[in-house]
Parts: sequence; structure tokens; C-alpha cells
Amino acid sequence: MSEITSRSDAIPHALGIDIGGTSIKAAVVSADGDLLERFQTPSSRNMATLREFVQSAVRQTKIPVCGIGFACKGIIDSASSRVNRLPGDLHFLEGSLLKDLVGSQLPVCADNDARAALVAEVLWGAARGRRNVVLLTLGTGVGGAAMVDGVILHGAAGIAGHFGHMTVDPHGGLCMCGNHGCLETRFSSRAIESDYFAHLHRAASATLVVESKGQAPSTEAIFQAAANGDESAQCVLDRALEYLGAAVVSLLHIFDPEVLILGGNIAQAGEQVLGPVRAAMAKGSSRMLGREVPVVLQSEVGYGGVLGAAGLIFLQQKLLTI
Repeated sequence: MSEITSRSDAIPHALGIDIGGTSIKAAVVSADGDLLERFQTPSSRNMATLREFVQSAVRQTKIPVCGIGFACKGIIDSASSRVNRLPGDLHFLEGSLLKDLVGSQLPVCADNDARAALVAEVLWGAARGRRNVVLLTLGTGVGGAAMVDGVILHGAAGIAGHFGHMTVDPHGGLCMCGNHGCLETRFSSRAIESDYFAHLHRAASATLVVESKGQAPSTEAIFQAAANGDESAQCVLDRALEYLGAAVVSLLHIFDPEVLILGGNIAQAGEQVLGPVRAAMAKGSSRMLGREVPVVLQSEVGYGGVLGAAGLIFLQQKLLTI
């Protein structure tokens, strides 16, 4: 369980920054998990605008902070803050040191965004007091992190927890990672939206339409359509959730967690996701585990990476412990 180290002065604060593909968020976070001053901007597509946002947030904070933590997509070397690999829109960050964005002498920590989200859950959320936890982030892609016997796993090259790149269909499509049939290719916003688009292209029974710019309906709209009886939407979700359920069962057998945490925008569909996942777990893992593993939603939606990024500072400075 996390605990604040006894201090005679006020509760310490850190600045957490979450660099995502859609937006960049920052906030001052107290050691008891309160989000205070918040900053947000659409994701940058170059180093100069990203650096300006970070340094502007540092300048604008009215509360003194003891350090700055970064949560970032991709494969992050937490020891140096180097972004080793980052495909996609934020590729310009690949090879850079996140600490170089700060422009001050404050201590800096950095880690992958999913691991940072798990840090937040361990310190202040659904994983508090637990020693073995698996977190899955379900969104545009699929991310994840695992804590085993009180240690959040990084692996030899910082890749541990990239559960979206588990093979669930050896004959499936090519993934951005170079593998075929990854979970991301079968269950993610991209996968769900493209599968529904295929139903529309075949003129199957459907209630949604392609937008004027040729964009497929959003994942949120597809979940809502399924709830309203759209046959194509329900078919798409049933197929996607079958792959997710199989992946979750594998993760339970590998990690034997006390709790499974689901985060990301798709998890906000609630029981439409949780129900099928629980059913798959009951069917596929009960004999091996001999117990029911609780499935819960991420505690802090939207700012989990920011909280966890600040948490990295508190852990590094031993102001909090796991």
C-alpha cells in the first residue's frame, strides 16, 4: 500500500505530463493524489510546439513542485527518459530525451503511458494494497502493464506490457509492429471501426452511415448502435470481444493477478465490455485459477497518465512507496 513518508513540511507536489496521440495533458498532483492546476492542448506534431507547452506549464504552475514526470506512448527508457521507439503521429519524438523538453533543473522521470497509469492505480486507485495486477488500456490501440509481487514489469528493453501485440490470430492482418494477428488488429478502435465499415461496404443491415469525409462511424457510436439493436454493430462487437476475452484469459494464466483493470475510451462502454470479458474469464480461467478475478474500470479516466507520471516522481524521491 502506498504511504506518504512522514514530513514536517506541507504535502509535496509534482507536475505530471501525459503525451498522447490526441492530446497532451499536464497537472500539478499532490502526494495524496489530488489533481490541482490542469493544462491541456491538442497533440503536437513537432518538437518546438511540444517543448513550448511543457515549459509553459512549468512556468504557469503556482504551486512549487519537486519534479516533473512524463508518461508517453511508445517504448521509453525510464532510466534516461529516452524515447526508443514511437511509431505513428508522435514519431518525431523517437530518439529524443523527454527531460530535454523541460528547460529547468527540476528532477525528471519518464515511463510508458500504460505503466504510468498502473502507477496511479497502485498509489491511489483500484490497485491500492495489491501486489499482483494487470491493467489493459483499450483505445485506438491496446496498451497494458503488469505488477508482479509488487514490482511493475519493464522487461529487458522496456517492452513488457505491450499486450496489444499478443498474437490472437496467427493468420490475421499485418500489425504496425510487424507481427500478424495482434490483439490490436482484432480489438481496438481502429479494428472495430474498420470492421463496421466493411459491413457498410457490403450493404449489410446497419443504422450508421459513413460521414461526408469518408470516415467510418466512431467506436462510441458503434457501441450505442449495438445497444439500440443494430445487427451489424452487434456482430462486429461480438467478434472483437471474443478476441479480447481470449487474450484476457491468457493474461490471467500468465500473471495470476488479484485484479484486472480496464482503462481507455472503449472501457467506458461499461457492461457492454465488462460482461463479455467476465463471461470469458469464468469459462476459460476458473479451472486453472480456482477463483474469480475482479474486473474493474480504471479509477481516473482521462488523467490517469498524468497522475501516474507525477507518481513516478514521488516514488523516485521515496515520498511514496508501493
